[in-house]
Amino acid sequence: MFPTWSTICVAFFGVFCVACFAQRAAVPGSPRGTPYRIDLAQYNQALLPRVRTLLGAAELAEEQYVPYFELLPEYRDRLSGNFLLDGFARARDAARCLTCMSSSYLFLSYYNETIVNGRGDTERVWTFAKRICRLLGFKQYLCEGVVNMNGQVIEYVLRNRRPFPEPEDICQIFLQEQDCVRDGRSITEAALYRSVDITPPTEQEEQVRSRMYTPPDAGGSCSANPAPKKSPLTIVHLTDIHYDPEYVVGVNADCKAEACCRTLPDLAPATPETAAGYWSDYRDCDTPWHGVVDVMEHIRRQHPKIDAIYFTGDIVHHFTWNTSIETNEGAMRQVFDLMKRVFPGVPLYPVLGNHESHPANLYAPHDVEASYRMDYLYDFIADQWADWLPIKDIRPTLTEGGYYTVRTPYGVRIIGLNNNPCFVHNFWLFYSLDYFMPQLQWLHDTLLQAERDNERVHILAHVPSYDDSCFIGWTREYRKIVERFAHIIAGQFNGHSHVDEFNLYYSRDDPSRAVSVAWNGGSTTTFTKLNPNYKVFQFDPVTFEPLEQETWMYNLTDANLTPDQRPSWYRLYSFKSYYQLPDLSVDSLHRLVRRFAQSEQQLHRYWQAKQKYSDPLLQEGCTSTCLRNALCAIVRTEHDDERACELLYELAAQSNATTTQSG
Repeated sequence: MFPTWSTICVAFFGVFCVACFAQRAAVPGSPRGTPYRIDLAQYNQALLPRVRTLLGAAELAEEQYVPYFELLPEYRDRLSGNFLLDGFARARDAARCLTCMSSSYLFLSYYNETIVNGRGDTERVWTFAKRICRLLGFKQYLCEGVVNMNGQVIEYVLRNRRPFPEPEDICQIFLQEQDCVRDGRSITEAALYRSVDITPPTEQEEQVRSRMYTPPDAGGSCSANPAPKKSPLTIVHLTDIHYDPEYVVGVNADCKAEACCRTLPDLAPATPETAAGYWSDYRDCDTPWHGVVDVMEHIRRQHPKIDAIYFTGDIVHHFTWNTSIETNEGAMRQVFDLMKRVFPGVPLYPVLGNHESHPANLYAPHDVEASYRMDYLYDFIADQWADWLPIKDIRPTLTEGGYYTVRTPYGVRIIGLNNNPCFVHNFWLFYSLDYFMPQLQWLHDTLLQAERDNERVHILAHVPSYDDSCFIGWTREYRKIVERFAHIIAGQFNGHSHVDEFNLYYSRDDPSRAVSVAWNGGSTTTFTKLNPNYKVFQFDPVTFEPLEQETWMYNLTDANLTPDQRPSWYRLYSFKSYYQLPDLSVDSLHRLVRRFAQSEQQLHRYWQAKQKYSDPLLQEGCTSTCLRNALCAIVRTEHDDERACELLYELAAQSNATTTQSG
């Protein structure tokens, strides 16, 4: 997962990406009068010699690790106030953008001096990287782990990438959601990427597609001898477990190290206020084993009739500077074995999360040197998933890229994607901006065959394609595919964001026309500030459209008050009842988001449910700007395309004006 909280990425790209979040404290950029303007080239020229002295020293005392702006007294006042970054007019957060650009500039400068134009002293390069990391405020053990773990991969990317990357090449991808893009150079340009070859529908297929937009109350034909009515299918959506094998109950959970609740170097003793809870913690903590077991056993007890489980990834913890292939596989094996034991005979359809790889977030292209490829992971899941999937039939795509398709016993076709290559913290994107295109072409071709076979499809993936942390090169093409085959895609199911949300896909040519819906499973982890949850769907057994969705959770505050008792799980809400909807059709959901645009009160209820009624997040609250962002996140399916959201608010304003005039 990634979204709005700090996470460790990888090596120097990752260090700088993290910096763009962590440096908000050091470079607050708070409003104060007329904004200062910062010339990036001048800033870098001033910064380079100051940092060079620190990086080149034999040793550095702890007090010498100070934030960048403390090294530049002439910039301290400007950077502590409101400022603009010249040449980056679109940047939504100038402080993050400046930190990322300067960090990237520093490292690439030293890399060129030491490797390209020097003696090839890679150890010196990684010493520089670790010290840059320390200057950005991260703990020594974290910097050591990140750089040591990823150095060889970084070197491979830089050695083979042509042309050699510029700082903006790095930051416009890692900070895609912040539009850290130099004026005139944008990653949103379609010409930068290959496109999926989309087969247009035949005239007959076009007629079928057009009927899908008929409102559900428009009527239809009835058979004289209808078939016996089948019971709805019950499918559990489970995601983002993030099991921490080293979770320590009672340890200091306020560790300020991106992930907490285990024993860490130099960790202060816990106080009653900072002690990690028994069932996990609202701070940056993952799930202890007894918490994982409790989720599974509760589902089994509460829902004795389960037709299938959709698992959308992320078993491995958030300590991304401290992973290995062995520990990742151990955690995955332990969780998969638990699922097999608790749910015997229940079909389970899994996909990979971004944390399953080692190092985290990295899913390499298939054409790189063998030692960098993901063959080990794909072979591992082929073995682990053999109890659930026909591995012999799906092995070609599973070993190629971790994705597959199967037709279920109950009739719907499952397409399990590995869309983790689209995650903006996957720096193989710097090796190739569109190396994932064969998987998207396969997705199109698989849907095309399903269309010809008159099948309905459910798509499972980890990273929501509509999330700003999914690279636009993927989201744009995926959106085209969804629109083309929306009439057979009965549902999309994602994880990664950890929140309880849904998303509507709108036509690229008509932002008023919703065509498909994607559902997010939330998370069973509490990382960060969240209550654990899972979802239960009821599906029509013929069309495989969702009939109802329930969110189940427990309140972490209450659970930790009684560690000797199992948490009190309860149904937070049923979707139709909570939002007063006749059904879960695309048309009904479109009408729902129009209501959200007209009423902040109703939108606030959605935001509360999205945050799973978390105690700390409810206490923080959500302002009008926050609520608008929550609504826009529902209807944005391609980075930088805000047309659907803008139209919703335009229509709401017109409706309110009409109501005022008539009143």
